[in-house]
Amino acid sequence: MVLPLDFRKKLLSETLVWDILESVTDAVITIDEDHKVLLCNKAAEKMFGYKCSEIVGQDVSPLIPNPHQAIHREYVERYIETGTPRVIGKFRECFGLHKEGRSFPVEISYSVSRTEGRLYFTAVIRDISRRKEMERELRFMEKLAAIGKTVAQVVHEIRKPLMLMGGFARQVQNCEGLREDEKNKQKLGIVIEEVRRLEALLNGVRLLTRPPAASQKHSLSVNQVLKETFELLEPMLQDRQVELNTELSPYPLMIQGDADQLKQVILNILQNAVDAMQGVGTISVSTRMAFTMVQIIIKDNGPGIREELQEKIFDPFFTTKTDGTGLGLAISRNIIQDHGGTITLVSAPSKGATFIIELPLDIAP
Repeated sequence: MVLPLDFRKKLLSETLVWDILESVTDAVITIDEDHKVLLCNKAAEKMFGYKCSEIVGQDVSPLIPNPHQAIHREYVERYIETGTPRVIGKFRECFGLHKEGRSFPVEISYSVSRTEGRLYFTAVIRDISRRKEMERELRFMEKLAAIGKTVAQVVHEIRKPLMLMGGFARQVQNCEGLREDEKNKQKLGIVIEEVRRLEALLNGVRLLTRPPAASQKHSLSVNQVLKETFELLEPMLQDRQVELNTELSPYPLMIQGDADQLKQVILNILQNAVDAMQGVGTISVSTRMAFTMVQIIIKDNGPGIREELQEKIFDPFFTTKTDGTGLGLAISRNIIQDHGGTITLVSAPSKGATFIIELPLDIAP
């Protein structure tokens, strides 16, 4: 039997449209006047964590976090009643809700169609989490650039008198007349310690605002840099019950980098892990190749970092330590970004913290 030409054209058209929907990277979801999902594509499944069979025929609200659920329903009802669009035909930013319960930023464009007297609303949804992250990083870098010159001048003006104060205080502390005066010796000791702390803070600020051109990059073996860093860590572990486990890749894992700066990053993360575990626990360090990147994975079995603190952990001057400057991880992130890489944190309370450093593999031409 030969199918009618019009039917064959319609069937081909519907198949083509569906193939296109399944191939696009943006999520596509269509709902009816009753706020129920009629169709969704594979990108929507991946973005929201639901199978289409789980949401087709159901209310679309579980994909929308509060308080946007009620607002979205109001938009639909208002359009049905008035025919006046407010968001249809426009791009807007809001949030989606994953099946696991986490919300994420999205950009949505809406369209509406009428078929056989009923309205159907289609949303094309793009996950903009990475864009938002890049915007935050850009704002951070712009802020640093804006204050960089001023900070450098302030650091220069403060360091010289601070060094003089510390030097004079140490000289006075060693005077014979103070040997019997324990109270004043203790006060001078406090002055000297505070000068040392302020000098460390100024050095941290200088490193934080230092331009990328200050680094000297050469061909390096990541594994060798790690081994040299472990040697620097050994004195700290002597009086602590911390086990350091390593699983370094058998491959060379060559990168272009500044060895001293990378040691500073790794040592800072390792020191933070030791402090977080209060000197008792296990730290695991491994390396591996991931496509064109080298990964350094540093994991501890400490208390972990609460979710509400994880976004702030790389911010300058943010610290959970009573005696910390809050500059270590901010400087570390700047160094890794200057090397063309990324540093990310994966953590949960009572499950430890894992820092993943990714650096571009040095591929010989």
